[in-house]
Amino acid sequence: WAERAVANENTGRVRYTPVRVPAGRLFGGGNFDNVTTIEPNNTIEVPENQVRACRIVNNGSYNTVELTNASNTPDFLAIGNLGDDLLIQNTGFIYFPDGHQYIVGQTYYSGANGTPTTNTSSGHKIFKPISTTKLAILL
Repeated sequence: WAERAVANENTGRVRYTPVRVPAGRLFGGGNFDNVTTIEPNNTIEVPENQVRACRIVNNGSYNTVELTNASNTPDFLAIGNLGDDLLIQNTGFIYFPDGHQYIVGQTYYSGANGTPTTNTSSGHKIFKPISTTKLAILL
């Protein structure tokens, strides 16, 4: 329930009334919760139904998004491209309607060129698939 202020045009008085509001309007439930875009200042391609681990690097007068490797700590996951921008997410769950290529139940770590790997040598956990369509972000 929410409260709605209704003004009477004749008297100017305001009356407050309860209104039912669909929960989806108050609490997001769509596929793009926790997702934003960022300009990478370089070219990063994210294959369909995959992710890439990335970080922000300050180059003095500008910032650049880079793919991580075993020695870099990721700041977020790139989950797709939107024009020249990257779709990124660093918390929550990622949903792939058509499924993903990762092994359910395995923990994935940051690998070479931001590519997820089950090799634990980097020590930087990035996600764990919890179903054939969902990844739980572990950053």
